[in-house]
Amino acid sequence: MKKILVPTDFSALSLAALHIASTFAKASDATIILFHKEFMSIPYIDYVEPSVSTFDVEAYNQQKSYAQQELEKIMAMPAFEGVKIVPYQPEDFEELGESIGERRDIDLIVMGSKGASGWQEFLDGSHAESVIRHAHCPVLVVKQPIQQFYPQKVMIAVDFETPIDDKALKLLAKEIEEKYIVFVNAPDGFEDTRSLSAKMEAFETEHQLTDHEFIIYNDYSVSAGILHCAEDLQVDLIVMATKARKGLSHFFFGSVTETVINHGDFPVLALAAHE
Repeated sequence: MKKILVPTDFSALSLAALHIASTFAKASDATIILFHKEFMSIPYIDYVEPSVSTFDVEAYNQQKSYAQQELEKIMAMPAFEGVKIVPYQPEDFEELGESIGERRDIDLIVMGSKGASGWQEFLDGSHAESVIRHAHCPVLVVKQPIQQFYPQKVMIAVDFETPIDDKALKLLAKEIEEKYIVFVNAPDGFEDTRSLSAKMEAFETEHQLTDHEFIIYNDYSVSAGILHCAEDLQVDLIVMATKARKGLSHFFFGSVTETVINHGDFPVLALAAHE
């Protein structure tokens, strides 16, 4: 692992994500890309004279200068001494996920998220959703301000259809004490026990997995089942592979991973599996 990207809005949650990323960076001698993006609206265009923009350059420069000062304050914190942190402020009007998705040199993204619900989730979603839909690497999303992150009880949610990163699985198998591989059996995709057992054996063989517990969890929806099972097991981390839905597919169906992130409090490691 060479580069870890951490989006920051200078909140306590994004700072917690940076603390976690610094732990990984120290262990692997990686560089942290501290990413800040100004969320600005599209400049208003005067309809009488379409060529004239009322974009406030002075306000933008002040905002950018303030952000740069905040980034420097964070990098100077004693907690990050010895960690190589590089500030990155893209100057574009793309959404967060699209802007981050352009960085194909990143090995891991660590970010905080408060999630989204109601109309916000339906229309806009959360920043974490946007990043997951566009990322080309694993995304670790934390939902609460924590600094020490040493997960020892991990739940890997599978559907036996979405490809899952074999390298990530092997790393988890090596480092984690308790591993649970969970399949949620929901009414809209119900499978019998014999079929699931056969799929599990094939999954274990393919990924060369040992020392884990396989759980079939029954619930009314996959996302609810993942969260309920995580609560029952009291896990430290949920791992999921995700196929990024875009356009109308995302608008109507969303993503199980994104729903789990929006409605749960558990850290989630989303492994990109784009089609």
